[in-house]
Amino acid sequence: MSKQRRGKYIKTIPGWRGTCPLCGRKRVKLVWTKKGEDGKTFNICKLCSIKN
Repeated sequence: MSKQRRGKYIKTIPGWRGTCPLCGRKRVKLVWTKKGEDGKTFNICKLCSIKN
């Protein structure tokens, strides 16, 4: 079974590392998605995905 949140797979996703738009943490994996109020989706870090 593959691990979709780590390893080679995650590095194929463009923009997988950066600053989280919700909490402001820097240089973290941005693999989890969240829908905004306007309907657009954006990537967030793991801690923000657990909190929300």
